[in-house]
Amino acid sequence: MTKEDEKVIPVRVVMRCRPLVSKEINEGCQCCLTFVPGEPQVIVGNDKAFTYDYVFDPTTEQEEVFNTAVSPLLSGLFRGYNATVLAYGQTGSGKTFSMGGTYTSEQENESTVGVIPRVIRRIFQEKSKCADCEFLLAVSYLEIYNEEILDLLCTSKDKPIISIREDPKDGIKIVGLTEKEVFTAHEMVGCLELGNSARTVGSTAMNAASSRSHAIFTISLEQRRKGDKSDVMVSKLHLVDLAGSERQKKTKAEGDRLKEGISINRGLLSLGNVISALGDESKKGSFVPYRDSKLTRLLQDSLGGNSHTLMIACVSPADSNIEETINTLRYADRARKIKNKPILNVDPRAVEMKRLRQQVQELQVMLLHARGGVAPVSEPAENVSNILEQNRCLQGENSKLSRELSEAVGQTTLMFERIIMMEQTNEKLQSKLEELRQHAACKVDLQKLVETLEDQELKENIEVIRNLQQLILELQVIELRFGGECNAMKSQRVQLMRQMKEDSEKFRLWKQKKDKEVLQLKEKDRKRQYEMLKLERDFQKQASVLRRKTEEAAAANKRLKDALQKRSEVAEKRKEVQNRGAEGVSSRIKNWLLNEVEVLVSTEEARRHLQDLLEDRKMLAEEISQLRQQMEAGERPVAKVRRRTLTISELEGQGELEASISKQVESLETEMGLRSAQIADLQQKVLDADNDGRIKQRWDSITTIVEAKSALKILMAEVVASKVANAKLESELKQEKANLLDMQKILCDERKLMSSMDMEHQSQLVEMEQRHQEKCACRGRCVNKLCRCRKGKMTCGENCLCDHEKCRNMENRSNVVSRICSFKEPGVVCLPCGWPIPDVISSAIVLRIRLK
Repeated sequence: MTKEDEKVIPVRVVMRCRPLVSKEINEGCQCCLTFVPGEPQVIVGNDKAFTYDYVFDPTTEQEEVFNTAVSPLLSGLFRGYNATVLAYGQTGSGKTFSMGGTYTSEQENESTVGVIPRVIRRIFQEKSKCADCEFLLAVSYLEIYNEEILDLLCTSKDKPIISIREDPKDGIKIVGLTEKEVFTAHEMVGCLELGNSARTVGSTAMNAASSRSHAIFTISLEQRRKGDKSDVMVSKLHLVDLAGSERQKKTKAEGDRLKEGISINRGLLSLGNVISALGDESKKGSFVPYRDSKLTRLLQDSLGGNSHTLMIACVSPADSNIEETINTLRYADRARKIKNKPILNVDPRAVEMKRLRQQVQELQVMLLHARGGVAPVSEPAENVSNILEQNRCLQGENSKLSRELSEAVGQTTLMFERIIMMEQTNEKLQSKLEELRQHAACKVDLQKLVETLEDQELKENIEVIRNLQQLILELQVIELRFGGECNAMKSQRVQLMRQMKEDSEKFRLWKQKKDKEVLQLKEKDRKRQYEMLKLERDFQKQASVLRRKTEEAAAANKRLKDALQKRSEVAEKRKEVQNRGAEGVSSRIKNWLLNEVEVLVSTEEARRHLQDLLEDRKMLAEEISQLRQQMEAGERPVAKVRRRTLTISELEGQGELEASISKQVESLETEMGLRSAQIADLQQKVLDADNDGRIKQRWDSITTIVEAKSALKILMAEVVASKVANAKLESELKQEKANLLDMQKILCDERKLMSSMDMEHQSQLVEMEQRHQEKCACRGRCVNKLCRCRKGKMTCGENCLCDHEKCRNMENRSNVVSRICSFKEPGVVCLPCGWPIPDVISSAIVLRIRLK
């Protein structure tokens, strides 16, 4: 084994950040990561920096990630080293996209192709370059679903049981897993597509197509030299797409999705424990829990074993996922401290045969040397002198050839110099010849151009004359046509006058109809104004709630800041006291514990307010989106509405509505900006409070049993006091809930009463409108029909059922008396009219009733 094989190399780590997705943009999320230009460093918040081997921002393409980070592993693969590419991160951070877990053959030429398809393409390219080797390629594809290993390339219904075994020489082996031999890139891509189609995916609130299992695509490469069949190297490349860590509160998983999430988090927790055990130098040589899960068991060689390993840590830039992002970056930072020991994977039998051959050769050389030392000289001296003479002749000939060679070299150098000078001269002559040719060509072109311009000018003049003659003929035809059209227009004028009269009548009827519609629109406008007032009240109420939450968040931020400052002061004071030894153990531990509890409580309270602020910002973003959609929906119908006649009030109302919505959008955007600033401030405070160093050093202050007992007593007293206060608050809360239920019941009764009164008011309003809209007892037919009075050839009087003010059949009372009735019988009343008949009028046909 060579020194190169025995060297120790660290796990290389790549940090990749995806862009903000549309859902995060709609929720108003901001980017919480800052990338240092020219350096593989990323900063979370204001001052928490992480450094890796490579850092890729959201604008980095897939090809750059592959060429920079993954491609160097493939050169080692062909030299006989194992390699592993591991994608790690929270759910929805872009792991499957980076690895190419959803690749199909239709995406072959797209720029979004992930790592696995590019690896397949590069392997076959490198294979075609190595003509002196024979290759044997095989692939396997498995997934770990709910701690069960499933074979993704096995198409039979009766799938074999897969188990994990460990070989002292070959390392981890998977018994029962299908391994398909492939000869072309197309066959390997087919295996990838078959496995991708069989993977377990599901939909969650954070990802519509979330991977619910860990997947490992393995490529086995066996190569042997054509001249020496015993020289065999076997290497493996593991391409791992881990399922994302997730929180049930964000994914809103239930049932099977929840069980899958628990299994995924359990496997990732085991992986994190392995990374921590391997990356912590203080635990060097301690037990590494590879057997806690099947995932860590399969990755045993990749983490701290025989492999070149690359981890791609995928993160989300949204500030709503800042905690998951920091956890991913911390795990990746620990993974950089893991040391692997990759070795050349050579066939042990071939190595042994090579060693034996070398040993035989050494023995043969030793035997020859031994014989040369003790064997008698059997050759005569004459042969030796002949050999020496031949040697002298050969030396003389060699020196002669050397001189001739040096002379030939000098002549060759001289000839080369002459050739170079001739080439330079030739180039100059060629350039001059080319210039002369260009001048000659330019002269010919100029002559042709002059001739062309002269012919073109003549043709243009002829064309202008022809066009003018054609124009004169067209104008004469137009003059004749216009004369006929003028006569036709005179006849049409008469028809239009008649049509205008008809249209005037139609317009009058249409105006009546539109006036009725205007009344209805006014009613709708009143309802809309009422709804706007209601929405404005709701908005003011919501604004007050948001203002209260903002004040609470600011108060929590201030308390957290004070607690952190107090903790630093207590730490300094504790150092002074420890140096002086003046303060007692109990009081010192009490002050320290109470301060730590205050910091933790303030941190959790700030985290709760941070979550509330994120939800508030999400609601504000949704409201802004809805208002903008309303504005767009209000702008589109305007073109259709303008095709009919709009009243000025409608246009003004619509303009006021758009202005109100625009003003509300600006106000909400300002509010959302304030929320984002508060979120960033709180996140920075929480990050400062959750510093890794402070968490690790929290319990370093307790060094003796006496201090531990004192701390337990203080914590017990605080727990009892908190329980008592909590019970009191729960009792008060129950009382307030009962009062709230009573108030809600009263409010419900009042709303029912208001609703009944509103319905009664609406019915009265409708009845009054109908009464106002009815013209008279003729029900609007008095314009073109006769009432009973007119049908009897009488004039309507005061007792007629028609409305005196609105009926078209009514006439002035001064004219009624002289023309009321054609019956001429004194002392009687006309029943249809109800008017008294004058004495001079009488008739024998009328039914008479005496006034007495």
